[in-house]
Amino acid sequence: MPPTLVGQTLLSQYRVDEFIALTPIGELYRAWDMWHNRHLGLTILPQEIADNAEALKELEAKSSALRKIGHPNLVTYLGLYQTAKNAFLLESWVDGPSLRDVFAHVPLATTEIITYTKALCNALEHLHKQGLIHLALAPEMIHINQHGEIFISGVGTLRQIGDKGFLRVGKYPHHYAAPEQFQNKPINLATDIYSLSVILYEAATGKWLNGKNLPKSPETIREAHLNKIPGPLIELNPNIPDHFSRMLLWALRKKPGDRLASTTELLSTLALAAQIKVDKIPPRANPTTAPITDAILANWPFLPAAQPNIIAADMPPLEERLALATAPQPQKQTLRARLIPIIVFAFLVMVGFLLWQIRPYETDILTPLQSTPFASDYTPPPTVTPVSQPTEPHSERIIFTCTRGDYNHLCMINKDGSNLQRLSDIDANDYYPSFNPGGNSVLFASNRNGVFDIYLMIFSERQLVQLTDHVGNVISPDFSPDGRRIVFANRTADGPTSIWMVNSNGLNAHLVYAGPNTIVATQWSPDGETIAYAMSIGIPNDYEIFAMDVNGKNHRRISQGLLGIGGSIDWSPNSRYLLVYAGPVGDKDIFQINVATGDYTQLTDGGNNAAASYSPDGQYIAFNSLRNNDQADIYIMNADGSKLRQFTSDPEPDWGPQWEP
Repeated sequence: MPPTLVGQTLLSQYRVDEFIALTPIGELYRAWDMWHNRHLGLTILPQEIADNAEALKELEAKSSALRKIGHPNLVTYLGLYQTAKNAFLLESWVDGPSLRDVFAHVPLATTEIITYTKALCNALEHLHKQGLIHLALAPEMIHINQHGEIFISGVGTLRQIGDKGFLRVGKYPHHYAAPEQFQNKPINLATDIYSLSVILYEAATGKWLNGKNLPKSPETIREAHLNKIPGPLIELNPNIPDHFSRMLLWALRKKPGDRLASTTELLSTLALAAQIKVDKIPPRANPTTAPITDAILANWPFLPAAQPNIIAADMPPLEERLALATAPQPQKQTLRARLIPIIVFAFLVMVGFLLWQIRPYETDILTPLQSTPFASDYTPPPTVTPVSQPTEPHSERIIFTCTRGDYNHLCMINKDGSNLQRLSDIDANDYYPSFNPGGNSVLFASNRNGVFDIYLMIFSERQLVQLTDHVGNVISPDFSPDGRRIVFANRTADGPTSIWMVNSNGLNAHLVYAGPNTIVATQWSPDGETIAYAMSIGIPNDYEIFAMDVNGKNHRRISQGLLGIGGSIDWSPNSRYLLVYAGPVGDKDIFQINVATGDYTQLTDGGNNAAASYSPDGQYIAFNSLRNNDQADIYIMNADGSKLRQFTSDPEPDWGPQWEP
């Protein structure tokens, strides 16, 4: 199998390092998670599944429950993800050989087979008690780490007991499928028992069910499973006890009802036949009971331990990240008192005043992602080469909306004012840009395909991915701190704009909270526990600030007595404060609100300001202001409001700045 994806980076986070094997659920690769500094198992699903929206919807619907499954002999499942071309599953990486590597040295002794049997039966028993069937057992799905611990992977594609049996699509031959799968009959735990017993038969004899090497012909495989009775194991390996051979053949009977009743019964009967007490079977491979596996482990090229990564998504609080150098400090400009309305959204009830400042969130639809080329003049940042220890600077850039002509585009600039780039340049409006936690892609809302949807611009892959597809009119998307979810504001039909969420791969868009009034801005707290939002109070263009838990419950009002609050919010890195803008129309200032008490502090004095954003270390605040001849530009000041300096000076409006993490 050619390793076609090796060297590529998916979703600006998962660098594909090595092709491992073809498995029953797809192509398995070892990948490097650049955000969390860890190795992962990445399985590319067959194209027939990646192109099937209903199949992906079914997998995604089960993902949340399957991620919670934990057992010492099961590989941890991390979720379903999708790019414009591929759908893939992520799970923890077990560094070590697979059982297929061990099979290069078969047949195994009875004690070694029993060691594997106990670990595998324990894992399957845990699934069966929850009504789940694995249906993808194969030597490539069984892994051994350097401590001899044995794991089954493939949790992400489990099926329910009672589902109709089916043969998985893909290139992997159905060597270990049960007869009922070929016949499209209901499956139950006996299906897994049969598949496991085929594996144990091969481990004990060094041969497949037909007494020969693995066949390639689908017809030969089907005929063997449906009609051929396997030969006694003792004929292929005289060292196997006769009763052990008979018990394993019992588990290989064609009719599910004729097989052993459970994995517990399979383990106990094989242990009895081998004259070994179940409680004496070691929990892992060791030199005494599993000498072949132990010899393989002794010579296996294990990977070096991962080093800490400063851009991991689960790193310490933002204020402990990279320090931000002091920017140039131009003299304070003359204050002006008049604000020019910049943007009027057709899909919002309110019109006029600074609606372009709003920062809301998410959606709820399951659709394959779509790929759109970048603007022709887009030049990717020169420092986003994916490596194990990322070398690209962080906290170095600010992204913002730049109005040019009749449309709003995305612009990016270094923190020192250099290297101004326009990232988009098409006849459409792009709003509310924000970086992902790793800083190597940008999330934003755009109406380039009609209504406003969420898009992800991936720098390293020069790719634009559409994450939602006509779920309403969405604005102000924002990543959760771990990068797994996106929160945004969405207006559907004639109802008020509400809070939605969607997975970072564009799946499972859903309503989280439909408030009594229109919600115009939302943002996830850096500690991941709270979502703040601005909601209308019945006065045009006036809002109050609220907070809720991430599950949409426990709502509480944050703002207390501050009048004329506008439609943008931003959390401090320590999750203790919120930045807002407030005041009379045409004379807005930036305020800091204490989340716990509602107390507020005014940080600017005149200039008609809006859309303030903290730097990752909390030392600086970027915002847009009309203080210079009614021209909307980006300004930066210290977190206490001192040392104000102008950052951009284009004759057309620049607004809504967001710092790179």
